[in-house]
Parts: sequence; structure tokens; C-alpha cells
Amino acid sequence: MENLDVHVGSVEGKGNELIIREGQAAPIYVHKAFEYQAYSTDSLIRLIKSKASKEDCIIAYSDSGVQVILNDTVHDRDQDRLNYAFKHSQQYQEWEPLLKGGQLDQRQFIKFLQRREPDELLEIEPLMAALQNFKFVTNITGDFTFDDRNNYTFSMRVGEAEGTVRIPQMILVNMEIFNESGNIVPVEVEIEVVKPRSESEKVLFQLSCPKLPRYKQEAVAAEIAKIHAELDGYLIVTGKI
Repeated sequence: MENLDVHVGSVEGKGNELIIREGQAAPIYVHKAFEYQAYSTDSLIRLIKSKASKEDCIIAYSDSGVQVILNDTVHDRDQDRLNYAFKHSQQYQEWEPLLKGGQLDQRQFIKFLQRREPDELLEIEPLMAALQNFKFVTNITGDFTFDDRNNYTFSMRVGEAEGTVRIPQMILVNMEIFNESGNIVPVEVEIEVVKPRSESEKVLFQLSCPKLPRYKQEAVAAEIAKIHAELDGYLIVTGKI
């Protein structure tokens, strides 16, 4: 079947003459729905209050983020939507490789700690002092032992000098997991000392956070609680829309 162009024409009659005018019809305007993206829970809330009607808005949340239909009464076109996929803070992004088992040597660990913000890391001074005690040591021999449940003790010998260094097995980090959330939680980060297998190798420090899934779940719950508190009277459900 051939495609046919559609023309719009008009016919006028004057006496014995017939005048026919024809041309292309103007295209029908199709309304394109608006799509808004928020990068924090506070921005999401402000956009909803600005763009949505409380009576006609639907908000759905899950562990990964929030979806919003701004006006559910619209049926003759695509509906305007707002989305927020929970966005991690810059602080969390800097820590994430270590929270998942990253390793650092002494120099890298010290540099990382020096870049922390004030009050970000609790009791940072003893840890920094312990690391700096063998900051420039390249040849370490001796035993690694536990002196209690909270610390490692290194016995080191450098030339004729001997000494010990104590490293905590756990540190507490005041962390904001989600961007601009304002929700600061103390995160337990475990330290494991990786003993060199030869004199030419460096001591390594492996960090991890076994409770990370729990912390993230609690951070999501805090963001959802904020949405409920700030958007009282809106229809808020858990799920996908």
C-alpha cells in the first residue's frame, strides 16, 4: 500500500469558475512530559512542593531511590515525573574503596588521614602518631601480636634499634552517606595489618566495614523518614511507579 501525503484544501465557487487551494496541514502539537532529576532528598522535597499538587501527586520509594508522578490526573499525555536515585556524598565516595577492603601502605594511609576534615575521624592523633613512628622505615623485622581485643602491637627492629607500635583494630568515622543529607553517623571501620612476607615488602593496612549494608539501610530509612515528615498529606508508598 502506497503512502499518501495528506493535504488540506479549500474550494470556492465564483460563477462558472472553480478555485481549488491546497497545501500541507500543520503538524499536531504533542506535549512532551517534563522529567526532573534531584540529587539530594532536600532538593526532591523542594521540587515536589514547587511542581506538584498535594491531592494529585504520587510518591514511591525503594532502597535505590524515589519516583514521583507530579499529577496523576493527566491521562491524555505522558505524565510529568521526578526521580531521585540516592546519591552518595563526596566523603562516602572517598571512603568507599577502603570500606570494601582496600589496602594502603604506611605512606598512603598517612596521606589519606591528612586529607580528612576536622572531627571526621575520632581519635585520629594516636593513629597518626603510630603510623608516623615507622613512616620512613623500609626494613622491618619482628612479630605482629595482639595485646588485647582493640589493638595490634608491632615489634620492630631497624638496625640496632628496637621498638613497638600499637595500631587500633577499629576506628570510628563520622560519615554522611548520602549527598547533602545532614545525617552524620559514626561508622565502624576495621583495620587489619597485613604482615610483610619478606624484608623488601611493606606493611599494608587493609580496611573494611562489615556493617556497611546496615549503615546504608539505616541511611535510606532516615531519608524516607525526612520525606514523610516534610511532605505530610501527600500519598507516599513503597514500590515502583
